[in-house]
Amino acid sequence: MVKVKQVMAHYAQVIDQMIQTTERLTTDLNGDYELLKSAIATDTIGDISNDQWTSIKANFDRGVADYQANLATVKAVRPPAKAVGIHHLLLSAYTDYVAGCVQMAASVDATTHTIDTAAFAAAEKQQDDSSLALNKQIARIAQLLQ
Repeated sequence: MVKVKQVMAHYAQVIDQMIQTTERLTTDLNGDYELLKSAIATDTIGDISNDQWTSIKANFDRGVADYQANLATVKAVRPPAKAVGIHHLLLSAYTDYVAGCVQMAASVDATTHTIDTAAFAAAEKQQDDSSLALNKQIARIAQLLQ
């Protein structure tokens, strides 16, 4: 019985860390995201300075690396037996979310000072959709682990 509680506690800790890291990264990257989204909406992409492009690209690339490391941690954790099915759904949603982050970062070209607006919009939608699925699974896991 002690082993089951240890697995549950460790799993809960990893999921909590995933949530905290994701929230921190989202907050950290939001300013750059909003700048790009606004520039697309107002057709002012050309007004973004070279320093801003360099900073945005570096922040997005660092964020993607952190999201991917976070995903690897969640993939490696052993869920409690009663959470295996939900964990697979959570993992699928988080994998999709991270893929959307990768796609968004790839849509920004700091060298040519351009944004692939179709890819940016598709990445935004993918992140939104996978966030909803992720939040649903997190809520289910939270209920299960109580």
